[in-house]
Amino acid sequence: MNQRLIRSLLGLTLFLVIGQFTVMLAQAPYQAPEGIPPESDFVYRKHYEEVQAIMQAPLTERATKLEAYMKALHPKSKILGTMEAYFRQISEQLKAAGNAGAADALNKKIATLFPNSDSVVSQQLQQAFQAKDYAKSIQLGEKLLASNPGNKTILNILAASYIQTNNQAKAVATVPKAIEAIGAKNAPALVIWMADYYKAQNDIPKALSYYNQALSSFSAGSPEYKSMKVTVGTIEGTQAFKAGKFDEAAAAFTQVVSSDPKNDGAYLYLGLSYWRLQKLEEAQGAFAKATVLGKGTSAKAREYLLQIYKPLNGGSEEGLDKVLDTAKASLGI
Repeated sequence: MNQRLIRSLLGLTLFLVIGQFTVMLAQAPYQAPEGIPPESDFVYRKHYEEVQAIMQAPLTERATKLEAYMKALHPKSKILGTMEAYFRQISEQLKAAGNAGAADALNKKIATLFPNSDSVVSQQLQQAFQAKDYAKSIQLGEKLLASNPGNKTILNILAASYIQTNNQAKAVATVPKAIEAIGAKNAPALVIWMADYYKAQNDIPKALSYYNQALSSFSAGSPEYKSMKVTVGTIEGTQAFKAGKFDEAAAAFTQVVSSDPKNDGAYLYLGLSYWRLQKLEEAQGAFAKATVLGKGTSAKAREYLLQIYKPLNGGSEEGLDKVLDTAKASLGI
């Protein structure tokens, strides 16, 4: 081999070695001189410039270079707090460039590099909730909530998870916070859960408060709206009847049957309210409807109907069939 060729090969080898050494130097973090804290703003600015240089490398090389750079940083370096954001930026750039596979792989790498970061835990939380792993949702959600007390997504997932696991004590404490954060109109299921809870506790004022909030979540005329109107009207009517406010009870149960024309229980209470008001014809009509519906209150409604009808007809049941036929026609049955 001639000398010129040997010198050329040596020169090329030296060039490659120097080039590789230069790259290594470029990726090595700035080391602060003695007396300058590694967490200082001065060092941070130096590291920031170095990271910006890495972010200008070819897209497919950035994550590898950034990871090597990050692992060489002093544990107290302030730039460490921004590393996850840079990795996520690279992931988004890979995705935008059409390399979804590399982006997904990098996201998995991010989860291993930053296992305790809020964003990683938040992703795990949503994945656990979607998988109906409510125990894990609670574990992760409680961890995140400690540093994000007003986060509506976390509160919503935690509230739903407590409900799903029948953890009533924590649900009662968390659901109102979730409703406040999300807004009652955006969380009707949670609002109704609170209403049902207070109804079961016989705290009617609080139950009605939540039921009325739920009512405002639905558009008038929708099935959900009508159902909620029936619930609210039934509670209000029952409470009014128990309090001896029979006019209010009659008004409430009239509203119930306008939303649910075949609600036998409402007709029974409507008949009882009219009876107490001595509006016997109206009471008779309500009892007749409850009777012909043939549901759970039918027998009791017929008993009450006869107690009104017979004294008005000389103790006879003659003509009662016409009253019942009229009720059937009115109900379309």
